[in-house]
Amino acid sequence: MNPVLEAIPGSLIRALNALKRPGDIDLGMGEPTIRPALRPFELAAAQIAAHGCPYTPNAGDPALRAAIAARYACRPEQVCVTVGSQEALWLAIKAMLDPAADELLIISPAYPAYAKIAQLEGVACREVGLDPATGFAPDAARVLAAIGPRTRMVLLATPANPTGRVWPDDQLDRLAEGLQALGDARPWVLVDEVYRELVYLTPRPRPFAARYDRTLVTNSLSKSHALTGLRLGWLLGPEAAIAAAVKAHQFVNTAASTFSQHVAHAIMTGDEPLDAQRPHYEAQRAALLAQLASLGLRHVPPDGAFYCMVQLPDRWAADSVACAHALLDAERVVTVPGAAFGAEGWLRLSWVAERAQLAAGLDRVARFLRG
Repeated sequence: MNPVLEAIPGSLIRALNALKRPGDIDLGMGEPTIRPALRPFELAAAQIAAHGCPYTPNAGDPALRAAIAARYACRPEQVCVTVGSQEALWLAIKAMLDPAADELLIISPAYPAYAKIAQLEGVACREVGLDPATGFAPDAARVLAAIGPRTRMVLLATPANPTGRVWPDDQLDRLAEGLQALGDARPWVLVDEVYRELVYLTPRPRPFAARYDRTLVTNSLSKSHALTGLRLGWLLGPEAAIAAAVKAHQFVNTAASTFSQHVAHAIMTGDEPLDAQRPHYEAQRAALLAQLASLGLRHVPPDGAFYCMVQLPDRWAADSVACAHALLDAERVVTVPGAAFGAEGWLRLSWVAERAQLAAGLDRVARFLRG
């Protein structure tokens, strides 16, 4: 057994989800419940019928790379098509960081896989926590102050999982300016944009990559198009960085699924906007916030994604894991403890459930936390 792998704990999110019983309400997994459009699958099947299902080039089907590049105003050579955005995260860390010398700085609360990928690769990792007293508001000064002599990559998620916070233009500008001032020592910034299409702020902030040259971006169709099982994502960045990522990608996966790439190409070149599902989530968010206010639950209003952080009362503040288990046992509602993300004293609620299920689940959470 690889001792490094053995030392990495499994997913707490998945562990709690595995305890779900028939009839339980799921406010845990970030699994969209919208049914995806079938037309892209039909077009992909027609491609397979006409041309078979061969390998694509390692970096991805040229037509898909061009379509993604057109969406991001970059060149196809700056795109690597991956098996979901999680592989893209791994590729960026694998390709750009030297385990013997470099450090990854993660802005937390954060998706737990970030640190575990770094640990798997033997890369030193630190976290800089946003302030819970401000609702985990983005804070460029806090991040810049945490950068050390070994920091060679900063991992930023916007919209963020678990908080739903979106970094606004002023904070992104300050972060970019502060990093540029470091000159040759300036680190890479890896931006997780998997919830990019689900931003509820108006106007939407400009992408960080438009402000800072050493930026890598990951994204996928999983959350924006309810296609978590398609396992199709991409990594964007400067050509030299992408070439290094493709080298690692070819050794692990050869290439992403040809069929999945055809589906993605149909979506990327179709008439429907990539944020077509956003109005559904905006309506869901409005219902969520109204009910949370009526129930008196202390929470962080999400700017994007489909998560909400609820603050725990004093009796549970020191043990969100125990709280999540007790809540599941008593009220049959699956949630995720904030401790999984580096935010002890909070619960993360996923609000993708159908409206009636969401409303019933929130009522049960409130009843439990008041009890």
